[in-house]
Amino acid sequence: MRVLVTGATSMIGDFLLPRLHRAGHEVMATSRREHPPQQGVRWLRLDLSQPKDLVGVGQADVWINLTSLSLLRPAAECMAERMGVRRIIAFSSTSKFTKADARSSVDRRFARELRQSEDWLEAFCAERDIRVNILRPTMIYCRGRDKNITTILKFIEHFGFFPLVGGGRGLRQPVHAEDLAMACLQILERHDLPSRGYNLSGGEILSYRQMVERLFRLVDRPVRIVPVPLFAFRWSIALARILPGYRFLTPDMACRIMKDMVFSHRAASRDFGYTPRPFRP
Repeated sequence: MRVLVTGATSMIGDFLLPRLHRAGHEVMATSRREHPPQQGVRWLRLDLSQPKDLVGVGQADVWINLTSLSLLRPAAECMAERMGVRRIIAFSSTSKFTKADARSSVDRRFARELRQSEDWLEAFCAERDIRVNILRPTMIYCRGRDKNITTILKFIEHFGFFPLVGGGRGLRQPVHAEDLAMACLQILERHDLPSRGYNLSGGEILSYRQMVERLFRLVDRPVRIVPVPLFAFRWSIALARILPGYRFLTPDMACRIMKDMVFSHRAASRDFGYTPRPFRP
């Protein structure tokens, strides 16, 4: 099959592209900047917000989108009609659920945009008889590439301790980027898989504290977890946001540390064999 991958420079793309090539697919990958040559991959410079850039892409059987769902609208009409796409695999997030009632207006808006984008894509594909699978990962990690696990690791390496609110009791299911890439391959092998969305969680449920303790051991540091009150943690995050590398943080993250974020991936395992690994940073 001819497979188009947009947002291909993401951490999922790092694992997905070579696997698509080895599986015998013809791979086209896009980036907003020039990309060096890669065996088995035809790289294209493309901005999804500029439909005129799509003219030179050519035909594709499957479109896998690894970038924001909200960027699909300007390009979708061209992708469906000019390129002949018959299946779309698009990534969303379980943040659609976990941030819906967040205290932060930024987080609530993000959850609302995810929900609206999913609804729009499902309706768009239903009108054109295109099969669509929307994938919602939990906390994605890939050492050195993600924002969550890598940020914690850098803090531990720099300061030798980690502050936690409420004992870090909230449950998590970190999912490795490679497992998400494999999910895309598994979906492509199921030609009869119907349109539906899937939650893709990691293969292990552990508390936020257990996750942090494992990261201490990873960098061979003694576990030093400092309990802090909620107001102090929120204040610290607000200060950290001044620094360029930490502007993605929100004060509401402090509250979410105490919140369970557990999602079943049973449907994905049943329908296409999804088998995520335990948390191995």
